[in-house]
Amino acid sequence: MSATTARMSSDERREQLLRAGVDLFDRKGHDQVSIEEIAKAAEVSKGLLYHYFPTKKHFVLAALSRGREQLDARLGLDPKLDPETQLEVNLDAFLDEVEEHATAYTAIFRRGGGGDPEIAAELDRGRAERMETVIEGVRRWRGEPIGSVRTPALETAMQGWLFFVEGALLRWLEHGGLERAQLRSLLRSALAGSLWAAEAAVAERQD
Repeated sequence: MSATTARMSSDERREQLLRAGVDLFDRKGHDQVSIEEIAKAAEVSKGLLYHYFPTKKHFVLAALSRGREQLDARLGLDPKLDPETQLEVNLDAFLDEVEEHATAYTAIFRRGGGGDPEIAAELDRGRAERMETVIEGVRRWRGEPIGSVRTPALETAMQGWLFFVEGALLRWLEHGGLERAQLRSLLRSALAGSLWAAEAAVAERQD
């Protein structure tokens, strides 16, 4: 252990361990990385790593939570931006995040948590936060009647769109075929289509 590492505070050391592990996940995927590899990359003993993260699953959950917080910071709403520009900015920020962590993203979302309920629950928390961000953005759109009132139809449509986004991104990362600008346009158009479908569902019920 280096002198610098020894002088780290608890929070700094935890961040150092997470950063080292996430770097490995970005290269190999979380399911291909061992605790021993993370400890070696962080230049600490395996015992110290276990002090902060009792199991590998604890580490993966902490890494997912860290990633969710970082993405939240990237996707914050800017009151100075009009809603259409905000959508473009957020889509670009999200695509930046996915491209930076392409291997890790593919590994975790392709397997949906690998059948582990705690990891799946952490992924669901991330989806729930994304849905709140999207719905809040939609509510600011001018002339978008469905966005003015939060309804089950709107929530269902937005959750469906988020799953569409996950599937589209997995396809793009694994097979390519689209330029990034084309992918962004596809996601934006799919969101508009989901809003139209939600509005049609509300209208059908009223009829």
